[in-house]
Amino acid sequence: MTRSGDEPVTEPRTPGRTRWGVFAAILALPALLVAVALVLLLLWLFTDDTARTGVEKAPCAEALAFGGAELPSGADDTACEVQSGIDTRYDARFRMPRDEVRDWLAATYRDGPEPRTSQCGEATADLCLNLGPGESGGNGAVQVDITHDGPDWSRVRFVAFTL
Repeated sequence: MTRSGDEPVTEPRTPGRTRWGVFAAILALPALLVAVALVLLLLWLFTDDTARTGVEKAPCAEALAFGGAELPSGADDTACEVQSGIDTRYDARFRMPRDEVRDWLAATYRDGPEPRTSQCGEATADLCLNLGPGESGGNGAVQVDITHDGPDWSRVRFVAFTL
């Protein structure tokens, strides 16, 4: 049997390869990306990142020594922290007898200026002392804000930091 030029050639049908494997691989890539994103989201949600803030509790003796001071003998309700990064900042808060505040400041910073009652760091402060680097006898600048807490006590906020 001979074929003419107009007759279409038909090939025998045998089971062949389908393209489902390629299609499945294309669909698997976005599914894999979504799964990786979910795992990263869960890791981010359940990790403890408080240590990354740079703020930690610190011994009050260390905080005050950084600014060239010592904790007064009558101090109470002490809370101190340090923030480290490019610069270091110590923040100490405590209460002390009101009538001992000026004596403590004068004994601690003998060559420092007199405490003032205006232009303080905290708006509610009744008394403050600001010392630049080198004036405090410590490692940095110092700001002391005192707020009188009744007739017998004062709240002291002591901040020493590098510039």
